[in-house]
Amino acid sequence: MPAVPALPVNNPGTHGKEGLVAFKLTSGGTYVAIGNISDWSLSMDTDKVETTSLGDPNKRYVLGLKDLSGSVTAFWDRLTDAIFDMAESATGCYLAIFPSATSAQCWEGPAWVAASIKGGVTSAVTIDMTFVANGAWARTSQVMATGATSQSTPGSFTPAGAMAPPNLAGMTGITASPASAWTAQQYVLLGDGSRAQWNGTAWVATAGTLLAGRDFGENAPSQQPGQ
Repeated sequence: MPAVPALPVNNPGTHGKEGLVAFKLTSGGTYVAIGNISDWSLSMDTDKVETTSLGDPNKRYVLGLKDLSGSVTAFWDRLTDAIFDMAESATGCYLAIFPSATSAQCWEGPAWVAASIKGGVTSAVTIDMTFVANGAWARTSQVMATGATSQSTPGSFTPAGAMAPPNLAGMTGITASPASAWTAQQYVLLGDGSRAQWNGTAWVATAGTLLAGRDFGENAPSQQPGQ
């Protein structure tokens, strides 16, 4: 029997309202956000072929190819035909899905798009868009923080969209701005909900802990990441 692992760190969640879906019609183009989206989904299933043989204690499988697909629902925008332009493109398009517009992490790749539109006497006009992969998709890695600034309360990490280090040990190598000692009211929130502060020579823990989405301690911020 394996040893019981340590309890997980439950970081703040992310509300779906922060999501963003973007497109471009050519590989060299610039991604443009699609407006009026109400929800999206992305499936990254992989084909599995059964190879169960006589004498096996349970079924066995080998993996085949990834079968990536998804859907987007949007309210019809009379000022743009972006979704229908994608659906009618003879060469497909490229999609990028960001679970949060405040994070650089996304899933991106070429796609074939299909679209349908519907409305009714008691409903808004909506577009249902589905897509399948038209080549290899990639998942971008989360941007690692290289710096931290105390210009806001709590402070923030750089470059833009960088994820907070998981704990105080993860602050090693992070450049503080300003480089002088921070005041008692200046700190950054870490992934485990604790606070870190620059004392002029090193990162140190400071009072206050984020629990259940709330910051306990002096000068608690009015809003936490992911809310």
